[in-house]
Amino acid sequence: MLSDAGQPSASEATPTASAGQTAVRGLQKASAKVAPAPVCAPDDVNPFARYAEEPVKFAVEVLGLTMWQAMELIFDGILKFKKVAVRSGHKVSKSTTAAVIALWRCLCRENSRTVLSAPSSRQVKAIIWKELRKRHADARLPGDMFIDPGTGFRYRDSEVFGFSTDEAEKMAGISGEDLMFIIDEASGVAEAIFEAIEGNMAGGASILLISNPTQTSGTFYEAFTTKRHLWHTIHISSETTPNVIEGRTIIPGLATRAWVEEKKADWGEDSPLFQVRVRGNFPDQAENSVIGLGLIEAARARYNNAPAVLSGRFDLGVDVARYGDDTTVLQPLFEKRPGIPKTFRKQDNVEVAGHVMDYVEELRLAHNYPVSAGPVRVKVDDLGNGGGVTDHLKHSDRAKALGIEVCPVLVSNSATAAGYSKLRDQLWFALRDWFKEGGQLHPDSHLEGELVAPLYTFDTQGRAKVESKDDMKKRLGRSPDRADALALAIYTPPPSGEAFESW
Repeated sequence: MLSDAGQPSASEATPTASAGQTAVRGLQKASAKVAPAPVCAPDDVNPFARYAEEPVKFAVEVLGLTMWQAMELIFDGILKFKKVAVRSGHKVSKSTTAAVIALWRCLCRENSRTVLSAPSSRQVKAIIWKELRKRHADARLPGDMFIDPGTGFRYRDSEVFGFSTDEAEKMAGISGEDLMFIIDEASGVAEAIFEAIEGNMAGGASILLISNPTQTSGTFYEAFTTKRHLWHTIHISSETTPNVIEGRTIIPGLATRAWVEEKKADWGEDSPLFQVRVRGNFPDQAENSVIGLGLIEAARARYNNAPAVLSGRFDLGVDVARYGDDTTVLQPLFEKRPGIPKTFRKQDNVEVAGHVMDYVEELRLAHNYPVSAGPVRVKVDDLGNGGGVTDHLKHSDRAKALGIEVCPVLVSNSATAAGYSKLRDQLWFALRDWFKEGGQLHPDSHLEGELVAPLYTFDTQGRAKVESKDDMKKRLGRSPDRADALALAIYTPPPSGEAFESW
């Protein structure tokens, strides 16, 4: 599936512990002891060109680097996606990976330009550039290498240079047919820098953000939340390094089991410090967030680990588009496990009702839930255009034959439970409770961004009030239609005349 940006839909890759328990991928014996032999070729031939699409082979064969799975995930990501964001704990080879990618691009990709940056000059010069120069020297590589990252490294028609992100003016106007920005500790970078970079992205540049997830605002945070559909995201916990998994030093410099246990004892497993610096999780969101990122991550994990076979009773939440750029969403739900939603744009009420019936029929056949087994409750946001959809379904002979039980929901009505202003507020908080109680979440980056977006306040009577859909749309750049459809799907309408109750 393609995202709105025309790239493959973003997904989050995570190194798994099981891979490290069996073997350390890419481990080369004595690679740290013996420098690779220099590569020789005629002056008019680039001897590294054969690695142009194989950064892992370049790292192992040319640099003599001991690889591990997380590094391979990042290398694979930058080959396939223009925008890659990596959140991680400490001691997972972030700076080494950035330096290796820069060397690979300069040596192997003709006429490329690579910009290395970080929030401070010290980080650029004393960490990333120092690592790049060391790898270059150890492997006895050709090219013009300078001590100052601003002067850079050049080979044939390619170059790498670096400067801190507090020098915003240097970001503007950088161009090249194969241009890449690599930003270390991106969570602490000012938004003005990303605005300058965005202007360069129009020419086809790519960007890699690597950071401990220290801030819950800004471009890096949005890459994993509200704008996740635009990014390929990777999560690396310090607990997944080969050293931690094996309980001994496999790759010097990576996090060890002793270090992880020490930090767990010092900070506590649930502390923000442990979550950020070891597990690579963002700290708890703002106190007035309805649904925290941690709930989303846990729900995704449950979905991935649960059996994929769905059968039997299901409900369908339907959020009907009100405007031309909004989306109509049909979200099926099999108890705690959502099915794959269907989305439509610019459809009239009759067409939407037809899509509902088509999908119910499709799901009944696919998941062994015939009409004789029971009804399918179709819960429609009845405000505005949704009212026309519910009317059509109520009077449709086909809907009756399919066993559709139409359940109109007026989210603008007063809440049916104490503590909330409107039914919409109640539904959003019930969705949060549903995640806490074991709800699962299918891989849908648009939906994830919408779920973590809403904030809430309290009215003069002390009732929780979720921010308006219009305000959410201003921040998201779109209406939270998928999240609204899921909120409808998890609710069960009570018998006629009674209040809704959460499932």
